[in-house]
Amino acid sequence: MQQIAEAIVNRYYGTNPLKITSLGGGWYGRVFLAEMTSEPTKVIIKIHLFPNLAEKEACQLEVLAAHATIKMPEVFFVHKAIPIIPYDAIIMEYIPGVNAGNYNILEIKEKNRVAIAEQIVDNLLSYHKVINPEGFGEIGSITFEPDWNKWYKTKADDALSKAVLFYASEKIDDVIFSVIRKAHEFYDRIFYLPVKEARLIHGDYNPWNILLDEDLTQVSAVIDPLGGCFADSEMDLYQLNHANGKEYKLLDIYASKSPLSENFSLKSSFYELFDHVAHFYDTNVEIDYPFMVALAKEMEQQMQDFGLL
Repeated sequence: MQQIAEAIVNRYYGTNPLKITSLGGGWYGRVFLAEMTSEPTKVIIKIHLFPNLAEKEACQLEVLAAHATIKMPEVFFVHKAIPIIPYDAIIMEYIPGVNAGNYNILEIKEKNRVAIAEQIVDNLLSYHKVINPEGFGEIGSITFEPDWNKWYKTKADDALSKAVLFYASEKIDDVIFSVIRKAHEFYDRIFYLPVKEARLIHGDYNPWNILLDEDLTQVSAVIDPLGGCFADSEMDLYQLNHANGKEYKLLDIYASKSPLSENFSLKSSFYELFDHVAHFYDTNVEIDYPFMVALAKEMEQQMQDFGLL
């Protein structure tokens, strides 16, 4: 992948990079820092492992950045796969910072920790204030669906189909599959409250996608939207408990500023369980069995608490 990053720099800047450094990546892509002799002296190369995601991410970044209170990287180029560079990629602004999700928050001074948590939540609320009057759907879509349940149910149906394939191939067992099937069966009883407004979401808003300044005093950037769209704003919120989000008390702060719906915990468990089924399938990543069991158990507990089981 490093050679691909070098080739991208050469194609779009007409020079070979002085240095390429791997910054890691996730299920969908690999990220590199490219350093050059002329401006911009540093750029980020994100190589997407699957087609058509680079254009989508670039579009999401542009729309989200227009409504953010925290800086997001500017996209300089979107590369479409060609024979000599056979991956889609985005070339974007380098923003200095350290990954918020990788820090023990006890290493951060309390007053800074509180300020950071507030910044993270206020930025998310700024996204969620944006309403698409045409309805729910992907950023950049030509048409939108006015009814949330009509739009999201197709995604839930798709996730169930993927779970069926996992179960048939013995990649998940009855412990997980029985809960997925039952939750899908109870869809209308889980989503019994209408979602009236299509709000802008990031799709992967957790501390791993947030950068802090080197002094650990404030947030310097938000990165890596995944599936950013116009949706139920509460679909974004289970991510606040990922990484060290619970230690920052991000969900509690969010709820103090924007009250949650009465069925929030129930549908949030549904979102998390079904989204992870889809992600494991789409990326062909080995299923984290203990993690998926924990999600299934939480979904089961929520259904019991709400009188569905």
